Amino acid sequence: MEESKRIKKLMAALIKELPFFPDEKTTILELESQGLNGVLIAYMHWKTRIVPARRRKVQIAPEVTNDPRWKTLKHGINALLEKVRKGENIYPYHSKRAHKKGYTPSVRVTNGEVDSWEDKDQLLNTKGFHHFHLNMNVQSSGLSERTDDVLFAFVSRDKFHAVGIFDHSVFDKTDASGVMTTERERMWMLHEKHITLGMKPGTVYMNNPITTSGHPVQLIRMGQHYSSIIRQIDPQLDDRSYVNSLFENAKLPSPERYNFEWKMESLDLIAFDKKNNVNFIFNKGYM
Repeated sequence: MEESKRIKKLMAALIKELPFFPDEKTTILELESQGLNGVLIAYMHWKTRIVPARRRKVQIAPEVTNDPRWKTLKHGINALLEKVRKGENIYPYHSKRAHKKGYTPSVRVTNGEVDSWEDKDQLLNTKGFHHFHLNMNVQSSGLSERTDDVLFAFVSRDKFHAVGIFDHSVFDKTDASGVMTTERERMWMLHEKHITLGMKPGTVYMNNPITTSGHPVQLIRMGQHYSSIIRQIDPQLDDRSYVNSLFENAKLPSPERYNFEWKMESLDLIAFDKKNNVNFIFNKGYM
């Protein structure tokens, strides 16, 4: 099916923003071949790793302030949390991988060239944890100075729940005998504590199910949903009566002329009228 100019423009914009590797024309062609749904999933999967600037209520778990490292790290943690409260940019405090390793073709995984988690955050996808470096000194690279200790948090659209401090051994995988590092084992226990909070003992639950590709099922469904919205609404963005209804529902005067394009702001799906500088949000992301 031939895509409209608007949809083609959206796909090109998302691919351009997405940090893929290897940074070659072949990767672009591979992404384009996946169509709208595939490009949306690749882009949104990367975007889930970057917490957008938004005012959030901060909650601090006792495991943070009771940690022996709190005394030496509290200045950096409090500075980060104050940025969160104010809705300031916390982009520099994410990991380098979140900035640089957004997508790689799946064929590189199947042929053994790279690990299946090379373009994914395993603990985010499986446990829902974002992690943040705690040095507020932002370098010329746009990233803060790296710290061995990082803050783990659950982040939603309106809440930032700081749940624990860990050193980088928390990212080490289980060894051949099935033994975890102390930090990784503590992270698992802390995750279970928060996820099962309020459940009756023995309750069966499933948290953050993922597909065989390592993508969260929730994300796959979101990509499909967004694709469906775009295909349904796109033809109507050239229809005067529909456009009038958009403006009327937003309590805005109907424009003489209009010119729409699709765009994504973090995980929000938006139809943007360039002529009148108006955003219509068709779906808000969860973060």
